[in-house]
Amino acid sequence: MTSGQKRPYAPDDEVNVCDAHADDADSRETGPAPTGLSARIDTAFEHSAGIDSMPLADVRERQVILRAIAIAYSLTQCTGLIAGLLLAASGLWWAALALALAVLIPDLIARRCARKRGVDLYWQSGAARNETSVRGLILSTLLIMGVGGLLTFNATYGHPLLTWSWHVNFPASAGTAVTMFVGALCGGTIGWFLRRRRYRAKLEASAERAADTEEHQTTEYR
Repeated sequence: MTSGQKRPYAPDDEVNVCDAHADDADSRETGPAPTGLSARIDTAFEHSAGIDSMPLADVRERQVILRAIAIAYSLTQCTGLIAGLLLAASGLWWAALALALAVLIPDLIARRCARKRGVDLYWQSGAARNETSVRGLILSTLLIMGVGGLLTFNATYGHPLLTWSWHVNFPASAGTAVTMFVGALCGGTIGWFLRRRRYRAKLEASAERAADTEEHQTTEYR
């Protein structure tokens, strides 16, 4: 590549930028922090997502974690949309509406959380670019046509597009339910203890590596 050419954009450029400015005070500024109940709610959700404290991750790994969470959030929206269309095609319009709200409300909360810190999540991220692109127009048109088509089909033929049964028949026995409940409870508890033990072992190993590194640097300095 010659000096006059511009290097192509790479997805990891943001990670490298964050690494380069991780120690810059301005790069850590997140705007006015919320207070009161709003702050406690934000802290609770950050703790639930596991991003309030990441002692086993460095700066680059934290950026990768946040990016992976963003990908999972986008995938959740897509799968929620598909599931909502499936419910609507089966005639369960109220369930489809409830699922649509369950997908849209987190997006509104995320925008509000960013706005309280001085960031416009819609315009400053790629959301506005995606929605105003030709692909965004095509997807919006297809969604409107799909919902309208399902409504038209139901109104024309008097039944939804999909007419299958959604119920599952379990054996009429109280012992079956008790066995399933006890098995799930025991399995979940055992898994919790194993994960907790492994996490503590990783914390101890990380602390030992940090202590060894500090001791080595002190020895070299002397």
